[in-house]
Amino acid sequence: PGVYCGGLHVTGGANVTLMPGVYVIKDGSFMVDSGSTLSGNGVGFYLTATLPTSKSTFPNLYFGSDTHISLSAAATGEMAGLLFFEDRALPTGALHAILSNDARNLLGTIYLSRGFLGVAATSPVADQSAYTIIVANALLLYGGPELILNTNYSATAVPVPQGVGPQTGAVSLSQ
Repeated sequence: PGVYCGGLHVTGGANVTLMPGVYVIKDGSFMVDSGSTLSGNGVGFYLTATLPTSKSTFPNLYFGSDTHISLSAAATGEMAGLLFFEDRALPTGALHAILSNDARNLLGTIYLSRGFLGVAATSPVADQSAYTIIVANALLLYGGPELILNTNYSATAVPVPQGVGPQTGAVSLSQ
């Protein structure tokens, strides 16, 4: 856990197991590609940047098609239930992409309210997670992906953040 200024890139077939904690991806991208494996339990990723002068410096998330991803959010702490959280102060428009054909466990909430999340995997995504919640400015599905958003909230100790997931009472949408 820590702050990764300029981003974090897992590449070259690396096999990385993350320690529990918060990973701040600052002023750069979080990329996993080239046959690499990334796993971690009790992790949260906070994507942030200084207001950029060009979109190339926006924080983004990228899991390449030949990667192996298994991530679970923390059950306690400041990012409990949040797997990815994009800074709300950022301009809109960051592109995030899940292309991995082995990202079957993405347990928690993926909160990208400023960005666009593209999913273009040819194998199931998040199907082995007790739950996956996606909050995004736009969700873009390409090539017929099988994105599974399970809702078995009671099957895990990872809490659902307030305001998403199961709701009691009336639901109201406003502009």
